[in-house]
Amino acid sequence: MSNAASSPVEYDRDAVQKRTLRVLWGTAVLSRGAISTMFPVSVLAIKEILGSSTWAGLSTGFSTIGSALSAAWLATYMQRTGRAPGLTGGFAIAAVGGLLAILAIQLSTLVLFLPAMVLIGTGSGTANLSRYAAADLASEERRSQEISTVIFASTFGAVIFPLFIGVAGTFAESVSLDENAGGFMIAIAFFALAAGLVWFFMRPDPLVVAGGVNANASRKDTVPFMQAVRIAMAHPLARLAFFALVIGQAVMVGVMAMTPLHMDAHGHSNGIIGAVISAHTAGMFALAPIAGRLSDNYGRLPTIALGGVTLVLATTLTALAGEAPEALMFPGLFLLGLGWSFTIVAGSALLTESVGLGDRVAVQGAADLATNVASGCGALISGLVLSMSGFHTLSFIGMAAAGGLLVQAFFEYRVAANRAAL
Repeated sequence: MSNAASSPVEYDRDAVQKRTLRVLWGTAVLSRGAISTMFPVSVLAIKEILGSSTWAGLSTGFSTIGSALSAAWLATYMQRTGRAPGLTGGFAIAAVGGLLAILAIQLSTLVLFLPAMVLIGTGSGTANLSRYAAADLASEERRSQEISTVIFASTFGAVIFPLFIGVAGTFAESVSLDENAGGFMIAIAFFALAAGLVWFFMRPDPLVVAGGVNANASRKDTVPFMQAVRIAMAHPLARLAFFALVIGQAVMVGVMAMTPLHMDAHGHSNGIIGAVISAHTAGMFALAPIAGRLSDNYGRLPTIALGGVTLVLATTLTALAGEAPEALMFPGLFLLGLGWSFTIVAGSALLTESVGLGDRVAVQGAADLATNVASGCGALISGLVLSMSGFHTLSFIGMAAAGGLLVQAFFEYRVAANRAAL
């Protein structure tokens, strides 16, 4: 496939990269804020619609479906048009999904609410893909750090804006809407702002400047999902990056998703459970710059291996937390988030630089699709494992997966070292 840029104009790549990063930081805050405010009210909305909490997890499941599907088609779209049109479209679709969700809540109909959650999930998938835009023009020496700054910026949206859910709910009621519509109103506004920010300010497009767009390509010229997976599997380092992203996400989601239920079953208050999840979130986002610096200064493979070690340590602590003591749950969940951060930052950088420019966006999209599927499966399986065998068994499964990643990272590191010695 040809990789000719859509414009012959020469740009100052450093200036374009700085501008791109500023836009991505803004969209990270807005999109993560939208997702974080929408998540709790979506669960409550389903409970209200059905009159039971039994199927409240459907909101997460259907938004994950949207996130997974959008990763594939947005990557295909961006191969032909660039980052800005794809990111703008993804955030705009999520905003429309928010409007439909409010309508579904008002009509108290699950038939409309679940498709709305699929559309909203597109916003999550778009937010995840946006980190790769930070890598398009980044130098090899700073690629991980610049990806990590986008992840770090998400911290502010994840922590600050959910505090306004109550106020938004009160406002929604004042205009004759259901209280749960308030969180979706925030999400709609933030997704729309993120779309506008990208559309008006991500110019010139970083993927176009990098030469990764073929504006004359037809849909048939783009790389389909299975071919993108085969491309990744054919390159040892790309394969490692692919599995680092998938395994890191699956282990993190599988253990994290069941933590509130495990702690609640052992008598912990909502305040303590929330504090543990906050510690987990801090490990995921707040320390991402450390992961970026380690990856750039010491290498992608050692950082992925460190992620595997951290996840093994985290799941060891949670496996020992049979009665959910705070002394084990706090460090265990914090390390779970930190291990995820190491794998996603180093894995994203390694995947970007391990395949050709023409295949890069397709492989990134395939990896995010697989990661979202792993996330959904991890959440589903974790519930079954918890109910059938317990939190310790769930932790052991995560430990085994993280250990496999560690072995693979060590093997690829030795192979790369031997090649360099020849």
